[in-house]
Order: sequence, then structure tokens, then C-alpha cells
Amino acid sequence: MSYKALYLTYRPQKFEEVAGQKAIVRTLKNAISKEKIGHAYLFAGPRGTGKTSMARLFAKALDCEQGSGCQCNQCSNCISITEGTHPDVVEIDAASNNGVDQVRELIEKVRYAPLKGKYKVYIIDEVHMMSTGAFNALLKTLEEPPERVLFILCTTEPHKVLPTILSRCQRFDFSRISDLEMKDKLVEILNKEGATYDESGLRSVVSLADGGMRDAYSIVDQILAYSGSSIKQDDVLTIYGLTSMEEKVSLLSAIATGDVKTVVSKSETYLTAGIDVRRLLRELIGVLKDLLIYERTGLADLLEDIDENEAKQLKAVIPAKLCNKMVSELIEAQNNIKNLTDVRSLFELTLLRMSSTNLEAVEEAPAPAPAPRVVAKPAPAPEPTPVVEPTPAPAPEPVKVEPKKVEKPNVIAPSIATEGDMNLVGEDEMIKIMVLADKTERTELVAKWTQFEDYKDDFKLGSLATLLSEGHPFCLCKDVLILAYNFTKLRNKANIIKNQKPIQEMVASVLGRKVKVYAIDPNEKNNIMKKFFNLQTMGMLPSKKDIELNINIQE
Repeated sequence: MSYKALYLTYRPQKFEEVAGQKAIVRTLKNAISKEKIGHAYLFAGPRGTGKTSMARLFAKALDCEQGSGCQCNQCSNCISITEGTHPDVVEIDAASNNGVDQVRELIEKVRYAPLKGKYKVYIIDEVHMMSTGAFNALLKTLEEPPERVLFILCTTEPHKVLPTILSRCQRFDFSRISDLEMKDKLVEILNKEGATYDESGLRSVVSLADGGMRDAYSIVDQILAYSGSSIKQDDVLTIYGLTSMEEKVSLLSAIATGDVKTVVSKSETYLTAGIDVRRLLRELIGVLKDLLIYERTGLADLLEDIDENEAKQLKAVIPAKLCNKMVSELIEAQNNIKNLTDVRSLFELTLLRMSSTNLEAVEEAPAPAPAPRVVAKPAPAPEPTPVVEPTPAPAPEPVKVEPKKVEKPNVIAPSIATEGDMNLVGEDEMIKIMVLADKTERTELVAKWTQFEDYKDDFKLGSLATLLSEGHPFCLCKDVLILAYNFTKLRNKANIIKNQKPIQEMVASVLGRKVKVYAIDPNEKNNIMKKFFNLQTMGMLPSKKDIELNINIQE
């Protein structure tokens, strides 16, 4: 096998060839030039950011025959370090040599002076894999090693290294390679390889690498093996199951305009094609982040994932308020994915909710606006007295606003129970409630719900008002109100039977009638919405006229 992977072929051989990590390079070069070389270093950071390569470069700069700080790559020391055969530069894989016996063997060899170079360098990779016993065995030697011996510990998980070890090391935290630095490095490598590329394809590679230079090399290697000698976006999307920016913009536009049919069709296409749902959610959030920046600043230079034309296209259909709400929905889905195995259903449900019911809250904000217009219309109607009629008209308007302020409720039970039997409702009953739901009345209730904020500081009603304000009216029919909570603990508290009476009375003060109140958490909400949409798609939802709720409102 004569072919070498790109990350091996183009491993940096000088400090100047390292992508990123400029602060670390400068610090190490200064330490060598000023002869302030420590005895132990910890290189920590994400995979593929140059920790082991930097350790070898540091060893090379210490032992180069041209003098300290040089990396001529021509002397026998530099060549043997590059090839991994230098007797004084020892690399140890702690993943497979993590026992006490291996460390004791290492300690025995540490006592001997360097054979060929000025310094003896021990590079311990994945040092967090060492056992506690091995760490303890290494501790004394690491604290006071023999002269001309230094240790470089490399790890992706520094929190797993014993604090006693960390305290004896100079720590260098390697950061992810920036997109610009990674792109420049890839362009340099592709030119050396004689490969062609387009900007969109290169941008996709950088996005996939997620700050890891080694990952970027491996991705380019795979794409070149697939395409021959070019990096094109279509090839990247095909190999890694990604969606194009055009597709993401189209999907977000369909969600924003409530085009449920298109959203369902696209989500089915993505899932059938094996698209990585987690990555797609992350990319959609990135697009919306760019859109928010553009809407607030109008500066195309600040855009990272989309261009100005795409930003203008999205801005036309997604106002800032809706954009914020969509970001919240997608972040919630990201968090839920960590706890669910049925990622496919969660993804479909999230898109459905965003394109239909979840957008109601955004549409509700302008809803109260028509109310003043209804009052204003009678004024111009009597044409004979156009000047006289409008002047008295404003007087009644404040009077009509006053009744909307609900007087302080007279709730008898101010204390809220935290334990006890709970009211629960089955999924079938929940589906019936959703079918019977009155969307208009729920919209009006949502507008009034903020009144509970006014009672949070009230000595008597504070705890009850706080509990209700933490929830959100999810579904409302004649006899039942379902509240959605972000936390199961609050959902449980709202469902306790002892709390039902004060909750009913408090809700009645805003709604105008008593209703049975149930509470659900995010998982229940996702499950019931999924079931509702599935039944709706198959035409199996029960008819309103056939529904009888088996629910008694407690007095």
C-alpha cells in the first residue's frame, strides 16, 4: 500500500505549518528561545486539532541538530522523530498501556540520560485512559523528573485526569480550527494534490469537519476517492446524507408560511434518503441565526451559513418574532432527541408543529388589533354629521377596555399541595378534547393568560398564580382546559387533586366559567400531537357530534 492518507501526508513538520493554535505556537517558541522549558505539559482539546503533532514539533525543536528552536527536517534527529524511530522521543498510547506495570517500566527507563538528542521526551497520548494506580505511580516522577527529561500528556478529556497530575503540568488548551483557517489549509492541500473544488463544496467540508483538521483531511480523502479529483457540493451531500442550502431555505419558508403539505413531503424525502436528522436540526438553527443577524443589522458580511440573497428570501416570509420562535422549537427538539430513541417521529412532529399549531402563538399577537377598528367603523356611518360624531367616539373606548381587566380572584385555597393523588387523562380522551377544541376561544385565553403575572407577588395568590403562569393553554374545549408545562415537576403539581379547586377558580376568573384542568409535560405533548396527526392523516379522528367526554368538573 503506497498511498498515504492526507492527514499523514500533510502532517505539519514545522511550527509555521500548523493550522490555528497561534497562541500555543508562540508560547512554545518563546519558551525554547528563552530556555524556560518546563518538565511537564498537558495538551488538551478536541480531536484532530493538532495535540500530538504539536508534541512532536516541540520535541523536534528541542533536539534538532541545527540548534534549539530549529526544525530543519534534514538532520538525523528531525528525520527519526518524523518517522517515529528516535530513541529519545518515546510515544506511548495510554489506551493500551494504562496499567501500573507499564508505568513502572517507563519510570525505570526515565533515569537514563538521552542517547542522541539534548532532551528525552515522553509523549503520552490519551492520557485520561490511564488507571488511577498508573497515575499515582507516575506522580513522583512527573513532579521531579531527571534533568533533560520532559513529559507531554495529550488528552481529549482533561477532566478525567487526576487533579494532582494537572497541577504539575503547564496546560495548553487547543481550540477548534476556525472555518477560515481550515478553508485556507484545505485550499493549499487541494492545490498540491491537483484537485479542483467549488466554494459551496469546500464550505460543506468545513462544516462537516466541525473544527477538526484531521476530520477535514479524512472527509476530503473520501470525497476524492468518490469523485476522482474534485470537491463538489453534490458529492459531499450524496456521501454524507446532507441537504443543500437551497433545500434548507425552501423547508424553512414552507414552515413559516404554514405549507404543511410541502413540509410533510420534504421531511419524508429527507428521512427516506437517510439524512442525519441531528445535523439537519443544527444546520437549520444556524440558518435562522444568520437570518436574525441579517434582520437586525442588514450586514451581509456577518453571515456564515447563507448568502445575502438567501437571507433576503427568508426575511420576506420569516419576521424576527417568528424566527425567534422557530429557533426555540428547534432547540427544544435538539434537547428531546437526547432522551428519545424514535428520532424520526420527533423530527416529523417538530416540523408539523412548527408549520401548524405552534405558529398560532405568533399569529395571535396581531389578533387584538381588529377590536378597536370595530368600534371605529360605526363613527363614519352617519354621513350627515361626519364632524360631530367622531369627537364623542373616543370617550367610550377607554370604558370598553376597562372590563378586560379581571378583578382580583376570590380564591379560597391559597396553599398549593406538592404531593397527593393526581388527575390523569388517557390518550383517547385527550384526542377527543383536541377534536372538540375551540381555537378562537383558546386564542382569547392565551391573550388573557399574562394577567396571572400580576398576582405573582400577592401574599395570598402568589404561589397559585406562579404555577399557572408557568403553563401555557395548549387546548381548550367547553369543559376542559389542557395546560402544557416545560417541566414534569410543574405538570405533576398542577395535576394534584387537592390543587384542582383553586386552579379551577383562578382559571374561571379569566375564562368566565369553570373547567376541568389537566397538565401535560413535553413528552406527553409530543406523543399526543404525533398520535393526533397520524389519526388525522388516516382520516380516523372521531367526529365532534359522536364525542362524549367522561369528565366531571369538581365543584
